Amino acid sequence: MVFIQRLLGSVLLLAVSCFCVFGFLATFEPLPAAVQWTWRGIYIVLGLVCLAGAVRLGWPRKKT
Repeated sequence: MVFIQRLLGSVLLLAVSCFCVFGFLATFEPLPAAVQWTWRGIYIVLGLVCLAGAVRLGWPRKKT
């Protein structure tokens, strides 16, 4: 059961990370420069945090 929860969490975090890639690419459309960099920063930080969380959930757990 724990394996399924970790797998589901990883898949959801990877989906959010992929959405952040799409959002980052959307910031290259014509917008004011300050708005572009603000959204790029948000998408980069959120995408990397979700990617790190997915890797952390996918990493094998230590036996206790």
